[in-house]
Amino acid sequence: MSSGRLSATLREHGVRTVLNLRGANPDEAWYRAERDATVAAGATQVDVSMSSCIWMSRVQLRTLVKALDEMEYPVLIHCAWGSERTGLVSAIAELLREGSTLEDARAQFSVRYLFVPVGDGRIMAEAIDQYEAWLAAEKATHSPANFRRWAGSGYRPQKPSREDWPYDPYPLIVVTPPPAEATAANPETGKATR
Repeated sequence: MSSGRLSATLREHGVRTVLNLRGANPDEAWYRAERDATVAAGATQVDVSMSSCIWMSRVQLRTLVKALDEMEYPVLIHCAWGSERTGLVSAIAELLREGSTLEDARAQFSVRYLFVPVGDGRIMAEAIDQYEAWLAAEKATHSPANFRRWAGSGYRPQKPSREDWPYDPYPLIVVTPPPAEATAANPETGKATR
């Protein structure tokens, strides 16, 4: 999506946060354009570095849950293709929402969103399978509180995992808020908005 289209989409839908799952890439033109369009629209850019082909680490999951709990909604979540990583994080966001179900979370893994349950896609969906198995072992039902408890101490990444890296060169999270003053004019009214 072009930076102009992104800015218009954020304003049109009242998006307050853009959650970029490709991580901060300040040397890349696409990243700078996205970040600039996001903050110009008065939204916050949150960058989380995730891979679509390995399990996230326990620290990554806890960081992601904390970020989803603290960010301002509505949120636009995206990765490169919008299927594997975006599917998993959208499922996690559903599981953190009061009144949500495991079915709501699993619905984020859909062909409608270009999700195919093989290869990388299967790894992303297996995290939800693991949570469901944990609920059964605990003789518990899903609730946002139980999901947070699992994310805090029950999650066990399989192999391959980011925990296997000898060092992690990527920051867990980078947050770029919009300037405190109004930064963008609403195209319909011409008035500054935040």
